[in-house]
Amino acid sequence: MNDIVYKNIAEVKGLITNTYILAVVAAIVFIGIAILIGQMIAYEGSKNARDSVKRRVWFFVIAAVDLVVFFCYNFFIVKGKIKPVPALQDNFLMHCAIATGVTLVVYLILGFLLSKLMKKGKFGTVFPSKN
Repeated sequence: MNDIVYKNIAEVKGLITNTYILAVVAAIVFIGIAILIGQMIAYEGSKNARDSVKRRVWFFVIAAVDLVVFFCYNFFIVKGKIKPVPALQDNFLMHCAIATGVTLVVYLILGFLLSKLMKKGKFGTVFPSKN
């Protein structure tokens, strides 16, 4: 296992940069999961079809899972690798919270853009057009 312990502010700053990069990667991975789940939900041919609502609900459920998983990973695993100095850990935790917000924003922006790009497909019903 990786026994790295971050002991100074320069190492923690590098860890913070990695956290922001991981936030974007996590958002992309969870968008992929949302698209896969959206593809698995079958079209309903009836007049009162609820398949688009199911896709939208799953999209936001996965967004919540993304937030929880990303924050818990940073809080329980990464924070434990920082030397127990409050100044170092507090600095990382502040950026951990901000990176969690970045994950949500990137997830929502990518989801919206992909929904508009794939408006003829199943994922296009997550954010449907008005026309």
